[in-house]
Amino acid sequence: MSYIQPTNHIQFILRPETAIIKEAFRSLDATNGGIETYPISDYLLHSLFLRLTGAQEQKLKCICWEMACRDYEYRYERYERKPYGECSSYDDKCMVYNDLLNEIKKLDETFDITDAIRDEILDDWKTSIQCVLENSLLVRNFKRSYDEYKLLIITIDKSWIMQGTQLFLNKNNIKAEKRTATCGLSLLEIFKEYVYKERNRCAHNTRSYQHNLPSIREMMSQGYKLQNYFLFQSAVELL
Repeated sequence: MSYIQPTNHIQFILRPETAIIKEAFRSLDATNGGIETYPISDYLLHSLFLRLTGAQEQKLKCICWEMACRDYEYRYERYERKPYGECSSYDDKCMVYNDLLNEIKKLDETFDITDAIRDEILDDWKTSIQCVLENSLLVRNFKRSYDEYKLLIITIDKSWIMQGTQLFLNKNNIKAEKRTATCGLSLLEIFKEYVYKERNRCAHNTRSYQHNLPSIREMMSQGYKLQNYFLFQSAVELL
């Protein structure tokens, strides 16, 4: 019996993350754009980040299930011998990425991630997010953070992503001059040290009782500019 593809899975998988951002912005449309939108915008940034991470994790699980319904050997491998976790960690995301590449190569042995593919992904990533965020009320309320975010990603190019089995490259594999804007870190370190930790704080609501974060020392450090929600959302979008 052939596998009947569920339409809702495919629609969810193909739905861009920017659609979630657009939905979130509609909650600000009912306001007059005055000073009262500042606390709403601050709350919205945290809420939106959590929704983006949650949607991505569920999407990766749906991709795994779709592959498992077509390849029973893969199903045994991924659901019995070496199951994935919550798809929240970088290692889980990389595992799904490599599973997907392996399944594609079973259908087309010549398939490879080329520089053209990397360039297209990065161009789409930068322009799609900019089109959604630019001139929005959220950006107007957090203009400094948004301007800092644009400077942080300015040097990110194809040498940062999708090499071999890795979605993001280690900082040692990227030229130092290209990492100046990001305090010497690559997207891999940014995700592990900032995005993933913030995801866990939001998901488990640890900020409700951890009132001493961030510390004064951390706020004075050069790396504090990486505590940027536009950067966090953008990293999730790229993954």
